[in-house]
Amino acid sequence: MDEMNRMMLRLAQAYIPFQVYVNRWDPMKGLMMGTIFPELYRPYYESMRRA
Repeated sequence: MDEMNRMMLRLAQAYIPFQVYVNRWDPMKGLMMGTIFPELYRPYYESMRRA
């Protein structure tokens, strides 16, 4: 790939969900959950691996 094509590549695109401020968790729970906003909490579930 030449230099000009490399300069035109899009490296990343952010997705930011609309946030409705309804309630929030206390700072210690927010630290454990990764956010203080319950509406933005998305737990990670490891998918089943096929053998």
